[in-house]
Amino acid sequence: MAHSIVKPSFNFTPILLTFLISFSIFSSSSLCSARTVQISDICSKHPNPYNCATILNSVPGATLGADLTSLTKYIILNAHVYAFDTITLIHNLVGSTSDIQLKQRYQACSMEYNDVLLSLSQAQQSFVSGDYRGIKSNAATALKDIQDCDWKPGSDHSDLPNKNKYLEDVTNIIIILADFLAGIY
Repeated sequence: MAHSIVKPSFNFTPILLTFLISFSIFSSSSLCSARTVQISDICSKHPNPYNCATILNSVPGATLGADLTSLTKYIILNAHVYAFDTITLIHNLVGSTSDIQLKQRYQACSMEYNDVLLSLSQAQQSFVSGDYRGIKSNAATALKDIQDCDWKPGSDHSDLPNKNKYLEDVTNIIIILADFLAGIY
């Protein structure tokens, strides 16, 4: 029985060759241009540096230095998930409270959080397109909507004020990361 050796044929078309060269240049340039920033540098710009550091130190691998692109993507995604969890809480509170003032507050917060979710989705789209001003603008809009929800009647013992504060901290981080990505810092 004769063994035949099959040699692979690498007959690249010019288009495929151009794609492979472009891909390898893009890949190597993106690896070289990855910007790593220390959490302390990011949090020094935050209104509450301690909360910022706590949030960012919980991101896997961020304690060694944060790649701005990966960190921004991660934080925006988690902010969106957290906002969705918060609106779920708000809907539960609307259905379970008998206090008319609180019910009205929760209903108003529900509308605010619909806008928060939209703004965070738009921040994600801006991130994907490399529009750093768009990330910042959408995060600032989300922050305002969160703050509009965060007024404190004395009888609200739900977790909503804590969730609002946490999401305020996270959206402030997104704003700071957008400035880092844009080269402002």
